[in-house]
Amino acid sequence: MITPVFPCGRLLLIVGPSGAGKDRLIDHAKRALSGKDRVRFVQRVITRPLSAGEVHAPMEVTDFKNSAGNGAFALHWAAHGLHYGIPTHIDDWLRAGDVVVANGSRAMLASARQRYPQVRIVNVTAPMDILAERLVARGRESLEDVRERLNRGEQHPVEGADVIHIDNSGQLSVAGDLLANLLAEEHHRCGKLKWFV
Repeated sequence: MITPVFPCGRLLLIVGPSGAGKDRLIDHAKRALSGKDRVRFVQRVITRPLSAGEVHAPMEVTDFKNSAGNGAFALHWAAHGLHYGIPTHIDDWLRAGDVVVANGSRAMLASARQRYPQVRIVNVTAPMDILAERLVARGRESLEDVRERLNRGEQHPVEGADVIHIDNSGQLSVAGDLLANLLAEEHHRCGKLKWFV
């Protein structure tokens, strides 16, 4: 795999267990940073019909696999019976020095770190009882599926010098502001670095 070089652009992957509130945090940060045109929020491709929650680009499984085989995704993975992809146009944004924010997966961090050595990982967490309550409230899965999802979630610890942990067990605005401030700092850093590249 060829690793692209981006002297300034930074990819931030938002990861965490199901029910941690990643989509809501991303939406909060997007609203808070609406005036920052160099912070880009990625729309993922998912083999799931459109529904309440994350706005994504739906795709049939066969089309997804063909697209992945043709290099349409910078990163892609499978989880919970679905396929997820982050389109390759993020490389253009990174090359331009933008801050790119994507909802990722803990299971694909090794490949993300290999392709994007400057990646920063934001691990969104919440206690198990809160995760369970949120998953049940979503109403997408049976109680058994929720239990399995929570058990699988414990199998992927997120550690490393490139990881920032955000606890999203309280008010959304608290964790959301932490994420927005982090992205604003990266936006500011990239703005400064552009003068030197």
